[in-house]
Amino acid sequence: MRHLFLLLSISLVTVACGGGNSKNSPSASSASLTQVSSSATIKSSSSVSSSISSSVVSSVPQSSAASSIPFAFTSNSFVSGGVIPIKHSCSGTEVSPHLQWDITSPDIKSFALIMEDYDAIALIGRPYVHWVVYNIPADTRVIEEGATNLAMPLGSVEGINDDELTRYSGPCPPEGTGTHHYFFTLYALNRASVSIDAVHATKRSDFENQYGSAIIQKAEISGSYVYK
Repeated sequence: MRHLFLLLSISLVTVACGGGNSKNSPSASSASLTQVSSSATIKSSSSVSSSISSSVVSSVPQSSAASSIPFAFTSNSFVSGGVIPIKHSCSGTEVSPHLQWDITSPDIKSFALIMEDYDAIALIGRPYVHWVVYNIPADTRVIEEGATNLAMPLGSVEGINDDELTRYSGPCPPEGTGTHHYFFTLYALNRASVSIDAVHATKRSDFENQYGSAIIQKAEISGSYVYK
């Protein structure tokens, strides 16, 4: 969130977690962590065997018809509910994490991905958007580590985030603000493409309000990070 850093440093206000090479993010507090816990829509989890243990987290579907569709969402880069490695943060090389999923439905036409920092809510009143990817082809089941801006699935589009960048922005909480929690939400959609706001980052809540009828199923994994 380099564009906010200059403004907020002048007013001596610490704001939400950003990526790039900025170190300015919202502070985590017991109140914000309680809010994170109550706002997350996680319903179940199970472990999946991989080179690094990953967790499946399936969320509430948009319709009862979709509730029977299993949606496994995992990562080889970090354990869901665990710590995101430094290389995926702005303190490291800021490579985007490996993500993979498994779902079967003839109605799926595309996928969409949104990554948010929920500990931003305490200071700016909303999650901070780190990564948005739309129009991921229906046959895609993996985004490789380091793919952002380099090797994304053919046809997919990276939208703008709250750092005003069209790429992945890794965890970047400021020193002394505690642990921040990042949620990766993946949507299976019944339409091949969605419109992208090229000016403003799209929050998960806004996406669900706009495309709720197109969401067949969604799943989440999460990771935490503290300044290093």
